[in-house]
Amino acid sequence: MCQQLLDGLAPEARLINGQNPALDTLQLPYDFYSDTDIRQRIVYVEASRGCPFKCEFCLSSLDQTAKAFPLPAFLQAMDRLFQAGTRHFKFIDRTFNLKVDTSVAIMEFFLQRLTPDLYLHFEVIPDHLPERLQQAIAKFPAGTLQFEIGIQSFDPEVQQRISRKQDNHKSAENLRWLRQHSQAHIHADLIVGLPGDTLEGFGRSFDHLYSLGPQEIQVGILKRLRGAPINRHNEAYQLRYDPNPPYTVLATRDMDFATLQRLNRFARFWDLIGNSGRFPNSLPLMLADQPFARFLQISDAIYALTDSTWQIALKRLFELLLVVMTETLLIPRSTAIATLESDFSRSREKSKPAFLLDTANNQKTTGLANKRQRQILAT
Repeated sequence: MCQQLLDGLAPEARLINGQNPALDTLQLPYDFYSDTDIRQRIVYVEASRGCPFKCEFCLSSLDQTAKAFPLPAFLQAMDRLFQAGTRHFKFIDRTFNLKVDTSVAIMEFFLQRLTPDLYLHFEVIPDHLPERLQQAIAKFPAGTLQFEIGIQSFDPEVQQRISRKQDNHKSAENLRWLRQHSQAHIHADLIVGLPGDTLEGFGRSFDHLYSLGPQEIQVGILKRLRGAPINRHNEAYQLRYDPNPPYTVLATRDMDFATLQRLNRFARFWDLIGNSGRFPNSLPLMLADQPFARFLQISDAIYALTDSTWQIALKRLFELLLVVMTETLLIPRSTAIATLESDFSRSREKSKPAFLLDTANNQKTTGLANKRQRQILAT
């Protein structure tokens, strides 16, 4: 058909049923990465294509199965990239740990080439971490491995509704093991707005995931992907999406528009505060024993003070958090200042928040300090 079009002829067929070629017939493309790519860009690689799981929010659910590239040829290509200077490898395999023999072989390949600047990113399924794979993971030093782990929801009913097969107990065990026995950085995902999920149900998933200690929790809002099987729930669960890209869900039967907007802001402020790593002392104090409920309070309060989720400078964020910690969460002012000061000292910022310029005076004149703080926030 392409040749007919190039020749200026009307194509004989307007639709061709595509066939996925066998991966061993494809020429691997990695030699096309240039020196500039290697120096300045993320180098994406794939050891396999497809996904055997049927999670309905994902277009990969339409795949028949996962297929691996021939391992010897793939590792030879990785060695050429490594010899050319590549040190950051981002694997885009949907399920890197699906076949343990292949996963371990790839990890052993990189263990033999460890350098201080080596960085590997993998997407892994949470409930499949056999001992052989654990042993390989445990050999990597800090700063080398990042695992993107899609939890999406811990609610069994929601999981069943979207055809997601996940052993929640095993997933939790594996996350605990990774935090306790490996140096891997864990980036775990949750999705807001899945059919039948509620604010309270999402909160329970968030609290459970937070208790497992991943360094990052990515709170994503459900998107409508054309052709994804989740669209079969649109009417029953009243899923309403933004008609403009990226087609974010705006309301569901169980979460109205206002609730989803709150969770949108929650996700943004969680990135600024929870995922940033800037508040190791203040965050546990703020969240205490109710992480989701208390951070939703924090999110609501910051938005009430700023009417914005963007362009909040770091110094101002510290100032906002002092107000929220003392006036919304009712944390003693001296305690809040002490933890925020400790966190700010790690930032290497030269311009201090107003409440740190004269800490002693702030502690003595709490009411005046709060008034002055509001004036600062209003400017």
